[in-house]
Amino acid sequence: MMKETYLVIAYMAVWIGLSLYVATLAQRQRKLAQRIDLLNKQLKSEED
Repeated sequence: MMKETYLVIAYMAVWIGLSLYVATLAQRQRKLAQRIDLLNKQLKSEED
């Protein structure tokens, strides 16, 4: 019974770790997209 408990805990830890990793990547992607939008607006305003 203890072996199954450890397996379930390890399984949950792996999925929590993957979820946190994906959430971190999503946050970095949003920040990068905002910076690209800002740079694009600056470029357009310089062209005008």
